Formats: sequence, structure tokens, C-alpha cells
Amino acid sequence: MRRGQAWPEPKIGGHARDLVPEAGARSAFSPTLSEEALDIVRRSAERWNARDFEGMFDLYADDLVVVTGEHWPEANVTTEGKDAFRESTRDWLSVWESIQLETDHVEAFGDRVVARGQWRSTGRLSGVGGTMPLHVVMTVRDGKIARLEYYPDHDRAVAAARGA
Repeated sequence: MRRGQAWPEPKIGGHARDLVPEAGARSAFSPTLSEEALDIVRRSAERWNARDFEGMFDLYADDLVVVTGEHWPEANVTTEGKDAFRESTRDWLSVWESIQLETDHVEAFGDRVVARGQWRSTGRLSGVGGTMPLHVVMTVRDGKIARLEYYPDHDRAVAAARGA
């Protein structure tokens, strides 16, 4: 049974996209940085849930930096480089029979995307299911996710994305 959304309607800059162009109108401009960042992050989440991890890693920069928050079991660990992150992800995945990403709020601030949701998982050996809150800021640079930073709550993630 599926619960929650894999990808909710995003917001840009703290405001819902509520402007609808006139019928047949076309923009003379390319997508904004926020729209590009949202699209890349959305594709990453979709690939995670499809278990297309190599496709997901294609969306990350080679010099990716991942920082866990103080609330993680591996608190305040910084992983540098896509290959190191790939290896740590493989290790992490090895303990789960299943793990899905569900988001209930996604918002872009320029090149940074804040996602709030949860990991829904089942342990490989125990068979026990559970959830873990997710509050992450992803920074997009040159069409790739260049930084992942995990936070203990949504307010801190938004503050970080805004540069506070």
C-alpha cells in the first residue's frame, strides 16, 4: 500500500505557483534556476524510489558533498565525492529490505531545494517497518546536485536554504 506522495506540487521562493499563463501563451525565457533545481531533485527522488540508483547518481556532481545532521545515527559526518557517497549509500541500503522516499513539501530558493518528508523502510533481517523524518537541502550546480545537507527539522532546513 502506498502512503503519501513521492513528489508533491513544489513551491518556488516560498510562494505557490499560482499564476497561470493565458491560453496559448509561451514564455520567451528558459526555465528559472529554481525550476531547473526542482526538476533535477524530482528526478533524483523518482530514480531512488524506482531503485535506479545508478541513474540517480548520474544526477550528482563528481565533487558532491553530503553532510548528515546531528540527529542522524552517523551524526555530523561529511562525505566528499560521488564515489564515496555511492559506497555509503550501498552500505546503508544493505540493511533495508525496502526503503522509499515520501515527500510532503518541496520548495526552491534559487539553486537550493528544501524537501520535507520521510523515509519509509523495512529492515532486512528484522522485517520491522518504520519511518524516519527527512528534512534536506539540495544545492544544484551546473545541472547536477552538488550538495546534500540533512537537518533535524524543516525550519532549520529552510533557514539554511535561504542562507540564514
